[in-house]
Amino acid sequence: MSAETTDAPTLPGDGSLCIHNDWFESGWPVVMPLHQAMWAVMLLSTATARGVRGDLDAVAVQVFGDDPRRAPRGIGGQGLESPLVWLDAEAVEAADSPEEAARITADAQKHRAWCEEALRAAGLPAPSTMRDLAVVLERLGIARCEDGRWTMPDCFPRPEDVLRLPEELLERLRRLRRMQDGEPAERALLHYVTHTLGRPAQFITTLQRLKQATGFGAGRLRDTLDHLVTVTGEIKLYRGQPPVTVMAKDLTGQSRFLVAVDWARIDEGRNQVVRVV
Repeated sequence: MSAETTDAPTLPGDGSLCIHNDWFESGWPVVMPLHQAMWAVMLLSTATARGVRGDLDAVAVQVFGDDPRRAPRGIGGQGLESPLVWLDAEAVEAADSPEEAARITADAQKHRAWCEEALRAAGLPAPSTMRDLAVVLERLGIARCEDGRWTMPDCFPRPEDVLRLPEELLERLRRLRRMQDGEPAERALLHYVTHTLGRPAQFITTLQRLKQATGFGAGRLRDTLDHLVTVTGEIKLYRGQPPVTVMAKDLTGQSRFLVAVDWARIDEGRNQVVRVV
């Protein structure tokens, strides 16, 4: 199993927790209750990577300690018996308006209904506690325990392959997969603009020039540019004089176009992800 390890000196045990590399990429955070599912996977990942033996209760004590009140806040105050929380209370409190708070609440209710319905359709129970959630994750193939020894596969089963999900969740997963497919080209393009061009506010280029700079073909670059325009909003594309907006799909290999870069948005949205807080 591949796992990332992070120091967590306030926790019992040896002060480190692990999380499987495939958790975020797998798409399960889109389906499961986000924070508690992550902590459940961290518990199982740590048991696997550190060779912690025992059943779920024994592992929880060895990893998080025997006082539920000292366990990480994301689990809940009752350890494995903590109720699952689908609504992010802090997001509701931070909402700019009652309408936004109501939307966040409604989205959480939909999320819960979708997940529970999909699990029941697959013959699995709808979890109501952290313990239930860990058991469901085990039955989904994310972890396995034999004779007190925990293991995890290198790659988790994808939720869209094992559950019958509503179209809205499937579309979110499709967007995630498209983003994952485009990430190498996106990283190469942003590296070129940052380190070779020196973070210009705007620059004129062609697909052919970007191909030479990044090593990716025109089709992949069009998809990447389109993602940066329509999804992240980090760039804008223009052609002509005076400049008019152009779509990435309309660019030819040799056509010159101007790229305007929103560095404030890039710097804000692409800070290093801290996976345990």
